[in-house]
Amino acid sequence: MLTTPLIVLVAVLFFLLVLSVVVFYYKKISHQLSLFQTELSSNQLFIDELQLRLSAEVDKQQKQSEELKDLGLENQQVTKQLEHRIKVIQQQQTQLEQLISQIEQQQPEDKLYSRASKLVELGADIEEIMRECDIPKAEAEMLISIHRNRIKS
Repeated sequence: MLTTPLIVLVAVLFFLLVLSVVVFYYKKISHQLSLFQTELSSNQLFIDELQLRLSAEVDKQQKQSEELKDLGLENQQVTKQLEHRIKVIQQQQTQLEQLISQIEQQQPEDKLYSRASKLVELGADIEEIMRECDIPKAEAEMLISIHRNRIKS
């Protein structure tokens, strides 16, 4: 009968040994679980911070996109204004070129009358003025008359 208390004692010791092993691993697993929960909380905070940064970057990108769109519209408006101004300037240039051409065509006659006027001032007679400037007699007489009236005035 000694064996029964001994078996009970061995069984109790075995049970205590198994229980201590279970408690040891339970504490170890609980500690690891606690570390995992801490790490999970830390990771969740990091994820939240990254989401805030992402949201801020998305907002920033949308704002820049709107600014770029506004600049594009402004650029189109300025381009249209410049194209209109160029067109107006080209039209003005064409008009000025036509005017210059007209003036250049009129200049030979003006030169003749200027020369005729000079000859009158130098005392040339009607025949000399007609011959040198190739103008009709009536015009030569008129130039001499105008010159005389200026001298009288």
